[in-house]
Amino acid sequence: MSMADRLGRFAMLVLSGLSTLALIGALATLSRGPTLPPGSVVSRPIPPDGLPPVDPRQDSFAGVEPTPMGKVTPDVAQAIAQRESAAADSRIADSLETLAYAVLALAGFAAAGLLVLLRITTLMARIAEREG
Repeated sequence: MSMADRLGRFAMLVLSGLSTLALIGALATLSRGPTLPPGSVVSRPIPPDGLPPVDPRQDSFAGVEPTPMGKVTPDVAQAIAQRESAAADSRIADSLETLAYAVLALAGFAAAGLLVLLRITTLMARIAEREG
């Protein structure tokens, strides 16, 4: 066995292992599910007037006094918007992380396939030299 064969086998082993780990990372990131900022509510029913309900027990609304008729003050509306924006940013970051792992896995498997094709080509060339 030549040095090139050993190097090819080692590269194949490394590429396959790293690609498998990247694929496992993509699946783990995908199965982690949506991450929510601390204190956020998973689902909030929205009343007919379109304004989300205010929960005074949450610490981001600690200093805010409830207004009559359930109206939302600008401070509360801003806190709600910031919390929803943070949740959306977290979902996007998780999606990008999953995509990055998946692309790494595909690139690794493609490179390993290329090494296999190179190995097949060299073996076919050796057979052709013996017969020719």
